[in-house]
Amino acid sequence: MQLDEKWVVRIHDDNVNSSAGVALVLAELLDLPDGESLAAAERIHTAGSAALDPLPAGPAEDFAAALQVRGLRATLEPAP
Repeated sequence: MQLDEKWVVRIHDDNVNSSAGVALVLAELLDLPDGESLAAAERIHTAGSAALDPLPAGPAEDFAAALQVRGLRATLEPAP
């Protein structure tokens, strides 16, 4: 992974975390209002996953790790 490349963090739905739990993590990490974090969690649940805006490699890795530490399934993929 080159540091100047952009990467997308994808958050995946799973059978372990509730929408409310996902919303709580998103609100904490992204500083989202409750309504926005709940809507985002519902989109992840409905679609099976959701991608965040592309980030530089380092911050993308850090954010994916922060999601994973909190029990969410997050992966990285190259930005289109």
